[in-house]
Amino acid sequence: MPDAPQRIAMDTSQKLPIRFGETIRKYLSRGLDKSNLVLIPLTLAGYARYLKGIKDDGTPFEPSPDPMLAELQAIVAPLQVGKVDQDYSCLKQLYSRADVFGVNLYDAGLGEQIEGMVKELYAGNGAVRATLHKYVAAR
Repeated sequence: MPDAPQRIAMDTSQKLPIRFGETIRKYLSRGLDKSNLVLIPLTLAGYARYLKGIKDDGTPFEPSPDPMLAELQAIVAPLQVGKVDQDYSCLKQLYSRADVFGVNLYDAGLGEQIEGMVKELYAGNGAVRATLHKYVAAR
């Protein structure tokens, strides 16, 4: 089966702990400076936007099949793309899940950083592109 975004994104909740959680665990176990971690937190912030199923232009899309999709989408359901000054406290429920991210991201000292990035990604149409450019260009 050739690679396609839909196939790559399939079962994402099952891939995150291995792909990113293990790296974060290594940083923690070795006492490495987590301030160097920018793109991993950005990717994990992007997951909260992906779960919403709203493209950067504001149109809906169908996220790829995932055994935890409905459960995780319910967590971000209160968030609205483009709504100013909304309550992002639901993110604590999402990013505390070691079963999804391999570690509790708040205990790892990354939760607040990721929350800030999620706020940027939810700012409105075009926010995903602008946020990616901001953080990638800075690297």
